[in-house]
Amino acid sequence: FTMTGGSLTALSGDMFYITNTTCVIQLTGVALSYAGGELLCAQKDAWGVSGSNGGHVTLRASGQTLDGAISVDSLSTLNLVLADGSAYTGAVNTSGAAGSVYVAVPEGCTWTLTGDSQITSLTCAASSIDLNGHTLYVDGTAYTAGTASAGTAVSGTVSGQTGSQSPDGQMGQTGSQVSDGQMGQTGSQAPDGQMG
Repeated sequence: FTMTGGSLTALSGDMFYITNTTCVIQLTGVALSYAGGELLCAQKDAWGVSGSNGGHVTLRASGQTLDGAISVDSLSTLNLVLADGSAYTGAVNTSGAAGSVYVAVPEGCTWTLTGDSQITSLTCAASSIDLNGHTLYVDGTAYTAGTASAGTAVSGTVSGQTGSQSPDGQMGQTGSQVSDGQMGQTGSQAPDGQMG
C-alpha cells in the first residue's frame, strides 16, 4: 500500500491490521485518523495455516507523523523505517517481547515513547530517541538515552509464499527471504528466521 498526501481514516479498529501476509506500507505526508485500536497490529488470526499465519510488514514513513501503539505477535515481524523528518509518538509491544521488530530512526527523525517498548533491533542517531520517562528494550537490553545504534532489519515470510522479499518490497530469485536485499540460501525461511 502506497499513499502520498491526503488523508486516510479508519472508522473502527486498528489503522493498519496485518495478518497471514507479507506487505509493504509506504506513507508520505498522509494525515492518519483512526477511532480506536492501534496504529499498527501484526498478528495471527483466523486465516491461513495455524502456526505460520502471522503478519509481516515493512512500514516506511517519509515526511510522516505517526501516532499510536504498535503490537507484533510472536508469529509476526515489523520493519519500521522513518525518513525525511518523520516523527513517531507511541510504544511498541508494551506487553513484552514477541515478534521480531526493527526500528530505524535516522538523524532528523524522532521516536517519542509513550510506554515501555520491546524491539529486536534499532538503528538511530544519538538524538533521535526520546524515552519520555519510559524504557526501550532492544533485544532484551535497556537502551541508553543519547546513544547512536546500528541495527539490522528483520524478515519473515508467509507459508507458501514463493521467492524472496526484502524490506523494500523487491522480490529476489530464490526461496529465501533476506533483510538487506542480498540473496540468501535456496529454500524458504520461516517466521522465526530458521531455514525451511
